[in-house]
Amino acid sequence: MLGSPNKKEGVLEFQFEQYWKEYGENELSHSETHYLLAIYSFLQNNDQLRASTIAKGLGVSRNAVHLQLKKLSEKKLVKIKENIISLPKHSIILVEKIANKRQTMVVLLTEVLGLSQHVATTDSCKIEHLLSDETGEALLKFVQFLRSDRKVVLQFLKEFQKYYLQCDPEIGCGLCENIHSMEKDNEDE
Repeated sequence: MLGSPNKKEGVLEFQFEQYWKEYGENELSHSETHYLLAIYSFLQNNDQLRASTIAKGLGVSRNAVHLQLKKLSEKKLVKIKENIISLPKHSIILVEKIANKRQTMVVLLTEVLGLSQHVATTDSCKIEHLLSDETGEALLKFVQFLRSDRKVVLQFLKEFQKYYLQCDPEIGCGLCENIHSMEKDNEDE
């Protein structure tokens, strides 16, 4: 199978000729994604957004912001009129998809895999714009299922916890808290 590791004499070989190229074909770079998310966030609180506000909010130089805005403007992902920055509707839709993928990954990594909020947020930021919409939707459905109140989910999470996690009872994690909350809800029924 192309893209899968093959064992050959104890050494893993990866056949990635086709897939590594797709990484570079992403519509947005990590930096562009970061700026779009920031612009979207700033616009929620400020309808007169300027480059200086972005620079201050991100802790970067105004020159860095101007360079990134130029790239985003050339891609028609931002509009700049009289130094006021706005997002066209298609950019808002794109940003909301990316933000939903990020949040889905954070929930999966914290509540299901039991990772810390910091690790989950950092890793989600790294991969949010690399996931296809199809993968993002599938992960969302999986997370929604795992957050459901079905007894099979609770049993699955308990078995996963026993198999995978060696929890210290003094330290809470998202997975343990989620399981205990689901147990309590099931007892109340």
